[in-house]
Amino acid sequence: MSVANQFRTISGAFLDVFYPNICQICNTDLNMNEQHVCLSCAYDLPYIGQNKKELQKLEKLFWGRVEVQRIYSLLNYQRGNQTQRLLHLLKYKEKKKLGQYFGEVLAEVITEPDKIHAILPVPLHPKKQRLRGFNQSRVIADGIANKTNIPINETCLIRNAHNLSQTKFSKYDRWDNVRQIFSVKQSKQLENKHVLLVDDVLTTGATIEACILALLKVENCTVSVATLAARV
Repeated sequence: MSVANQFRTISGAFLDVFYPNICQICNTDLNMNEQHVCLSCAYDLPYIGQNKKELQKLEKLFWGRVEVQRIYSLLNYQRGNQTQRLLHLLKYKEKKKLGQYFGEVLAEVITEPDKIHAILPVPLHPKKQRLRGFNQSRVIADGIANKTNIPINETCLIRNAHNLSQTKFSKYDRWDNVRQIFSVKQSKQLENKHVLLVDDVLTTGATIEACILALLKVENCTVSVATLAARV
């Protein structure tokens, strides 16, 4: 082992003692080969990945509504399951490294990344982003970009209004809450481009649909979607 590797090993052991690295799900100590979640919890997560049957269910959300090229999602989201806990940690406990890590894992199920020209995180309204301190969709997008080298574009897709939280709305009310709150500026940047729209979770699809409607107004812009989680 080189001196540099020895130093990294010793440093890692030192940090583990004084700044213990624990699994974000079960709170057990992580070993040096684990990141953010232990192997046991990672194995038990409800993955969607490349499950064709579950991905087809997600595609059906948008049938007759908007045209989507591909949908990618990593984890099955259900109320009370481990995925909900991970999303809560990311959004409300500022576990940005956790979100970036799972963004990198999500990148592994994205097929033909070389055919995607830009990653567009679903934007927060500036007021909400100031309150939260970050955009969780951007954090996930960072992880995808790290693995794929696809550039991130945060300048073109704009949220015009600070809409109410979606969590307690019906399916129709969710759509009514987000319609026409997104627009595109500097549209020339997206003309003839295939973009990957990134969000944390896909449930009714109202927010993502509103984003896609804005993007499809751009000449020959096509859209795929990637979310960390989805309800299937």
